[in-house]
Amino acid sequence: MKLGYRDRIILIIAIIVIILGVGIFVFIKPKYEKLKKNQEKLEKATTEWQDKLNDFKLIPTRQGAIKRAYEEGLDVSKRFTDEMGAVDIDKLMQEFLNTDEYTEHKVSAKKTAVFTDEVAGQIGYYYYRPNIVTYPLYEYADLDDSLKKATAEKLKDVNILAAKKAQTISNGQSSFTVSIKREDLMSFLDAVYKYANDHDDAMMITSVKLVDPEFNEDLDDGNANQEEVLDDEGNPIPQQNNNEKKDTKKVKDYTEATISYRALYIQEPKEPDVGPEYDEKIWDGNEWRTMVAE
Repeated sequence: MKLGYRDRIILIIAIIVIILGVGIFVFIKPKYEKLKKNQEKLEKATTEWQDKLNDFKLIPTRQGAIKRAYEEGLDVSKRFTDEMGAVDIDKLMQEFLNTDEYTEHKVSAKKTAVFTDEVAGQIGYYYYRPNIVTYPLYEYADLDDSLKKATAEKLKDVNILAAKKAQTISNGQSSFTVSIKREDLMSFLDAVYKYANDHDDAMMITSVKLVDPEFNEDLDDGNANQEEVLDDEGNPIPQQNNNEKKDTKKVKDYTEATISYRALYIQEPKEPDVGPEYDEKIWDGNEWRTMVAE
């Protein structure tokens, strides 16, 4: 069949349209969709990379925060006693008691001393709770709630500290009994306090129990107050010490003191490795692309 000029023109146009349509759907459209997806990935990657750069810029700030936390922890740990076992505590107590003054005054150990190795224990927060007195007339007088607000302000710190949990730390305890004079006991307690204060240690005497708080001051000295008894020839007859007969443990101006001692320990923090100093210029070249994290 022979086509006319007009028909040939229409056929050529149709073929061109078909070719263009096939080319668009087969070649151009997939490429366009892929390009669009790649652009979305690029935008997402660019945003993520910018976020990463912002995180990298915070490295010096975070390094500083870690170092400050370490220094604060180190400062806190220095306020506690160095860790000691039972033998170490025993030696420390001997240092306090084995002095020329105490030896001269005949301070001596009695009964059984108890020295324990460190164990876990709790230490709570210290706070003072003020006594807030309220009564009906007080409440009726609070017309603008100002008294109520003042009370809440007084209890603010108390309520915050009361809500905090006690911390578990390590501690060591000991208990020993000595025969000691009043002034020596006071000097011993002062020596422990001075040692703790000078060494910035968390150590304390938790209790002192005395058999006789008067330190047997009224006890007779031997036969000093006894009447002299003579025999038929006028010679003095030796008399038995009534005090020794009653209680041989009692000594004038001395008493048995049971002293309980406690030391608190805390682990010293280890210095953290915060890595090298951050340099923003590292991203200027392409060397970082091939770097391997250690």
